[in-house]
Amino acid sequence: MNASLQFLFAQGCIFFKQHARALEALEALLREQPGHVRAWRIAGFLYAEKGRHADALVALERALALAPDDAATLFNLGFILQKTGSHEEAIGRLTRAVELNPQLDRAWYGLGISLIYCGRFHEAIERLKEAARLQPLNPYARYQLAAAWFKLGEPEKVRAEYRRLKTFDPKIAAHVRADFGVPKDGDEID
Repeated sequence: MNASLQFLFAQGCIFFKQHARALEALEALLREQPGHVRAWRIAGFLYAEKGRHADALVALERALALAPDDAATLFNLGFILQKTGSHEEAIGRLTRAVELNPQLDRAWYGLGISLIYCGRFHEAIERLKEAARLQPLNPYARYQLAAAWFKLGEPEKVRAEYRRLKTFDPKIAAHVRADFGVPKDGDEID
């Protein structure tokens, strides 16, 4: 099977949730064409899904070596570095990803998460605000903003995030209330 068809086959397998077959196809493709950036990137993602983080890092580093300015690869690499607890390294990769693609909301979000883990709460807040701006109905950036404000001892700002969340995701708002001790406004239903 030629490289283009093999890559399409792998993508089809992913679409139909046959990730093991997709990974087999990508590995075969990469043996024949080790310079296929997208195949390395997707293989890295699939390795990570299987919990094979070391393999994921190798695959994503290969993709990055081939295309150093690929924001999607940098994002995926940052995500895997987060999963392995390497938050300082993740910050570097995710920062570069948002420099290359400022519309990559997931990278802004991931950057905020790693900054929180590193105790850099003010920086995290700015990155999470950008993630929330890009995806205004994504409750997770708002939840993490509440977490950062909580760590900074800003209960009114935590409450403001809670109130924003109540308007579009009461379930996550309830988590903010429970996790960070936000008093009820009186209109909640338990």
